[in-house]
Amino acid sequence: MHKIYVKGYVGNFGTKVLIEKKYDELLKHFSKSYLDDLINNLNSSIKGGEIPSLNLLNISDRENIDKGGVLTTLWKLCDRNKWGLRFSLNKIPIMQGTIEISNYFDINPYRLLTSNSEIIAIDENESEKVLNVINNETSLYNSFYMPFIEIGETNKLKKRVRIDGETEAFLTKDFKDEIDKIIYRYTKDNIK
Repeated sequence: MHKIYVKGYVGNFGTKVLIEKKYDELLKHFSKSYLDDLINNLNSSIKGGEIPSLNLLNISDRENIDKGGVLTTLWKLCDRNKWGLRFSLNKIPIMQGTIEISNYFDINPYRLLTSNSEIIAIDENESEKVLNVINNETSLYNSFYMPFIEIGETNKLKKRVRIDGETEAFLTKDFKDEIDKIIYRYTKDNIK
C-alpha cells in the first residue's frame, strides 16, 4: 500500500485565470483588495517553492496536477498503477479564495486547472522517513509555504472512494476542466 500526498495548492491557476478574465464581474461580489490579495497569493503558489529532497527519496509514483484538477490526476495515477484508493476531499490543500471563486461560478474547485502542484505516492513503509525530511526542509520553501499533505492511501480493491466529511462517494472518470464552463474552450486553446 501507498500513502498519497498532495504537494501545493489545487485549483490555483484556474482561479487566477478566472479572476483575470472576469475581474469586473467579480468586483460586483468581492472587494478590490480581496481580489488583489488573492491574485498575489495565487501567483506565489504558482511560483511556489520546491522540496529538493523529494527527488532523492524513494517515491513510488508522482503526477503533476494540471488540466482537470486534482480529481482527474488522482484517477490517472490510480489507473496507471491499477490501485484502489480511499482519500479525504477535506484534506486536499486548497486556498479559501479558490473555494469562494468556484462557489461564485458554481464550479467544482477540485476539477480546476492547477499549476506547481502534484500528487505523490510513497510506500507506506517509507512515509515516516519522507515526512521527517520534508519537515526539516521548511526553510527551503522560499517565501511561500508549500503544503505537503497526506490525503489518503491506496489499496488492492478496484474502488476509488472519496470521503466528503461523513459522506462517501466514488471518484469518477471525468477529465473535463471546470474552467471551460466559464471561459469557452480555455483549456483547448491555451493548455497543451
